[in-house]
Amino acid sequence: MNISRRRLFPVAFMGIAAGTPRMQGAGAATPEPSSDWTRQAFEDSVLDSSTVVFDGKSPNRLACNTNLRKMPDGTLAMTMLGGGDDEPLPENNIFLTWSRDQGKTWSELQPLLLGFKEKDRSRALVPPELMVHNGRCWLFFYVHDGKFGEWSSWYSTSDDSGHTWSKATPIPGELHRSTAVRNHIITRKGDIMLPFQHYLAEPRNVNPRNGVLISSDGGKLFRQHGWIRVSDDDRYTGWTEPGLFEHTNGAITMLLRRDGSGVLYRADSPDGGKTWPAMALPTAIPNPGSKFTLYPLGGERVALLHNPHPKTRNPLSLWVSFDGMETWPYRRDLVRLPPPPPGGRITGSLAGMNYPDGFVSEDRSYLHFAYDERRSRAIYYAAKLPLLPA
Repeated sequence: MNISRRRLFPVAFMGIAAGTPRMQGAGAATPEPSSDWTRQAFEDSVLDSSTVVFDGKSPNRLACNTNLRKMPDGTLAMTMLGGGDDEPLPENNIFLTWSRDQGKTWSELQPLLLGFKEKDRSRALVPPELMVHNGRCWLFFYVHDGKFGEWSSWYSTSDDSGHTWSKATPIPGELHRSTAVRNHIITRKGDIMLPFQHYLAEPRNVNPRNGVLISSDGGKLFRQHGWIRVSDDDRYTGWTEPGLFEHTNGAITMLLRRDGSGVLYRADSPDGGKTWPAMALPTAIPNPGSKFTLYPLGGERVALLHNPHPKTRNPLSLWVSFDGMETWPYRRDLVRLPPPPPGGRITGSLAGMNYPDGFVSEDRSYLHFAYDERRSRAIYYAAKLPLLPA
């Protein structure tokens, strides 16, 4: 890809145009939290609540890629990757469930009918992002052959809170192949900004590039910016799953997963996501190679859901920064699983909590999200947020 060249791909709902990246900054240190924040974290913990949404049993044990959103009609909805006992498999599909009582009870999971499984049951579907904006739901998903080969990327929209969906539309241009669109933000100017991870080699996740798609017209046209690497090795294999945070001066920080490094990586755009560095650099935030999610809390305040351990996805923790990710004084473990029995070989996603994803309540008092436990249980969690300093 010649990233200095600009291209336009107008389609019915979305088009993409390319921008040019340039090098920016690195990461920030994470000092130990103060005793006051430790006490606050303990007081907040007693106000949390959780509910099991799905408890998988073979031959359909899988729970993965959970996305919890508040829908336009006020219900809570969760999409997830399910079908079969593991992933990737041809049985994998996208499922949806609703709660009409603020997460206390949930409807039976329903497979989404998006036109792929109906034609070929061997096609696997994965839902990395569910965006709700201005009364419309956007489901970004990808389809593959059950082994991450023949990977194509699509989106579908719903105007009735997820009960019916439009015909799937391909993400145009080079991002139609081997691309996952991740958690969006809405900027202070009202732009939609979607981070993406794209792979230059198939059939698996080899040689990733990362960037953003920006729309200033409500999603009719998106422009593509950035072509960020996490490794200079063209043979590098790993997921990146980028997340975004907008600073008060309009600069954008992107955090990225970098498998095998033991930490998250970081790239910064000083001009609202238009230019980016060629290479992301390591932070001091521990990460075992797992998805994290970022949640703006106003001003330079931001929450981070993640696994703060360099090797294992246990515990699942909530950190809060009040100074734009320079420090993370508020830290608390939300869930900690017992270790596997002596001699056990349970590792990776089967050993911990994976893929937390959700939203902040309108009054910024709670972070509502879903996650999977050991790839077989989907859990809704309401985490009390600290009282935010002015």
